[in-house]
Amino acid sequence: MMAKEKKAQSAIEFMTTYSFVIIILISAILVVFFLVSTTRTDIGAQCTGYGSISCSLMSVYSKKGSDLSLVTLVVDNGQNSPVDVSNVIVSYKGSTYTGICSPERLTQGEYAVCLTEMNIGFGVGRAVEGDYEINAEYCNSQLVNLGSCSQSVSYGGSFYAYAEPFQTPVYSVIAGYGNYTSQLPEYTGQPYLPYGYVVVNNGYWTPQTKDNSFTYAYATPVTSGSYLGVSSSEFPSDLYYLNSNSVSCSPPYNTTISMASTNIYLTSQTAVTFNAYADNAIAAWYLPEGSGTWNSIFGGSGWSNAPSFGPESNTITLGKGLYSIDVEWADTCGGGVQAFQISGSGVTG
Repeated sequence: MMAKEKKAQSAIEFMTTYSFVIIILISAILVVFFLVSTTRTDIGAQCTGYGSISCSLMSVYSKKGSDLSLVTLVVDNGQNSPVDVSNVIVSYKGSTYTGICSPERLTQGEYAVCLTEMNIGFGVGRAVEGDYEINAEYCNSQLVNLGSCSQSVSYGGSFYAYAEPFQTPVYSVIAGYGNYTSQLPEYTGQPYLPYGYVVVNNGYWTPQTKDNSFTYAYATPVTSGSYLGVSSSEFPSDLYYLNSNSVSCSPPYNTTISMASTNIYLTSQTAVTFNAYADNAIAAWYLPEGSGTWNSIFGGSGWSNAPSFGPESNTITLGKGLYSIDVEWADTCGGGVQAFQISGSGVTG
């Protein structure tokens, strides 16, 4: 009888012990499966800046069936003084790739969007890990005048992301106010906030993408509607100065100005169509990588006074490569709308 009880007890102990082992093995298998199967939506992209130029957003786009990938970085100037950004260099597995940043002149707190072409085709979902370096000239004064920056500096960082099958275009946006008699940029040099204007907000936004076109449409509540084929959104909360029905300026300021900057990459020679809607003045330019010369999109070197909610449109044939795009809007301190669209069969951004 005792022998039977011992056998029964041994059987119970055996089952109990190995049940725990089996449970632990199953748990370990599930953990491994979870880690292997986790997608970019579970982990997301990460970027870190090691200096006073920090990284806020990054993405990697890989064009299916080609040796083309684009790295997008959004960085912001945490220093008290402006900097002139020369370029961005992305390092990946011992190779370096040079890209562009827009805008070039960054005031305190302002964001820049950097875009770099890589002749590597990553599979969708593949992990991409590397480093970046922002090369710039430090400006030892708050005066935003051309030619006032000369001390060469660089700011480094690292990134980790999963390759995506779609583009992530981003616009850097700065808003300010001033007097209409203040100097407005003619763009013989580079885009910058005109001297005498007070910066009140900085931010960035991602436009809607569809069929090789990138469109954003932002409006104050009183002017909300559909522009360039998309429904307008209210200006983001970090651009609250532009997000009211009647943006008031205290004397002697009587003009609101904002600047939206981005980059595009053309996979081949492309007829690029630019469309804009505004309820006041518009100015837009493009800069081919390495050229140093800004070109007017809608004609002329200054400002185009659009009719109320009227359009500006132009199609320009551009060659393969990277381009900086800059759009500025001027308003008389009231509610308004800003809408801009870039489209073409070879456009990525």
